[in-house]
Amino acid sequence: MQGYFLFGQNPAAGSTDARLQRKALEQLDWMVVRDLYEIETAAFWYKEAIPHLDRVDPGRVKTEVFLLPAAASTEKEGSFTNTQRLVQWRDKAIDPSGDARSDLWFVYHLGKRLKELYAGSKAPKDRPLQALTWEYDRAEPEPGSHILDEPDAELVLKEMNGYYVRPPDQTDTGGSKVYTLRDGPHVPNFTALKSDGSTACGSWIYSGVYPEPGKNLAASRITGSYPFSQWGFAWPLNRRILYNRASADPQGRPWSERKKYIWWDEEQRKWTGYDVPDFPVTRPPDYMPPPGATGMDAHSGTDPFIMKPDGKGWLFVPKGLKDGPLPAHYEPAESPVHNALYHQQSNPAAKYFQGKPYNRLAAVGDENYPIVITTYRLTEHHVSGAMTRWLPWLNALQPALFAEISPELAAEKNIKHGDWMIISTPRGEIDARAMVTKRMRPLLIKGRAVHQIGVPFHWGYQGKATGSITNDLAHMVLEPNVSIEEAKAFTCNIRPGRLP
Repeated sequence: MQGYFLFGQNPAAGSTDARLQRKALEQLDWMVVRDLYEIETAAFWYKEAIPHLDRVDPGRVKTEVFLLPAAASTEKEGSFTNTQRLVQWRDKAIDPSGDARSDLWFVYHLGKRLKELYAGSKAPKDRPLQALTWEYDRAEPEPGSHILDEPDAELVLKEMNGYYVRPPDQTDTGGSKVYTLRDGPHVPNFTALKSDGSTACGSWIYSGVYPEPGKNLAASRITGSYPFSQWGFAWPLNRRILYNRASADPQGRPWSERKKYIWWDEEQRKWTGYDVPDFPVTRPPDYMPPPGATGMDAHSGTDPFIMKPDGKGWLFVPKGLKDGPLPAHYEPAESPVHNALYHQQSNPAAKYFQGKPYNRLAAVGDENYPIVITTYRLTEHHVSGAMTRWLPWLNALQPALFAEISPELAAEKNIKHGDWMIISTPRGEIDARAMVTKRMRPLLIKGRAVHQIGVPFHWGYQGKATGSITNDLAHMVLEPNVSIEEAKAFTCNIRPGRLP
């Protein structure tokens, strides 16, 4: 990989095995960092996290870094989606200052330049870029803004929602009427999408968020009553609870009056309730699929899990999971104890990146690293601190890195509350203030005490409040399905003192 675009991420401090991350950044030819401040990732090429361990010679780092000022969340409009599938629109409060621009502005104008650069290419590999729909200019500049070429975020939302390329009633594909993104009618939701080229949609799960001009459901702020269906838009189809057919018994009746949510209305012959039914609306509970039925038609009226081939909920997963088919307990990649259930110690399908010099793992029960460590966040800071360590009032509330340790472990290691302590793992060492607290308690496992400590991970070598990078301690081990970093349990050791 030659180049890297970095939007709102800080791998030099915020990703696991951060020392390995910084070493990897040295292999790039170029990197574009868009952020509010010069974060650790933008400064890795000339500044060390721990001087005695990570000597940096700028003359030997070949990566060319471009730091571009970004707009804050209050300085741009657009949507965001949280883990409950809720899409919400954020209005812009104020222009970004100076040359700072939104991510949308940057990506859009970069795309325009690339299309211009390759417009005359005859190479087949460039055809997708040449054919790309990339027309998000505003009809008029935003009134009062000093940025005259900010793209239209609602046009992007319209494309995500979907629109008609041809009139819905035009069956002849050779017809004369063809719409563009700008003048095409919105599709109401994904049920209107076709595979014949008459519709276009950026992502079917978001279809319905902008069903008609002037009706941006992500921007809706009507509170109403439970389940608050007019606040934002929940993909898909504004369903607040997925598989909600399961809220009724096999006969279609609520499991209880108190918990009623979706039920079968016999008189109207359809599913109804407080939410959009996540089930074929007119399929009765007693429906049985005919022989040879396929797809959704093969699901009975009592099969609520419509995204599964058989409509059932799965404990046994015959396909789809790399570490299936049944849930299993594994010890973390680093553990002070052996797996008490069976001989397989840790997940055999995980990605371990073994052999990397900066990603060594401690063996099971390694006496050099007998303590369990977990990392976490604080209320006053945000992930690696890139948005918060530059704010004096937040730094006043949480000014420095600390480690929570139990009174028992503090006594064993001769560490007092407020003292400096050094935390070490096979990946490196950091120092932090000791917070001696009963919140941390030793575990008793097979008759012996296993101590644990907790360390937040918001600090780095940039900003108004600096400190060691906790993620320098963590290994890079990824779970096998979606590569989530296994950084909430590994092993370490501690001793009183400070690093040089």
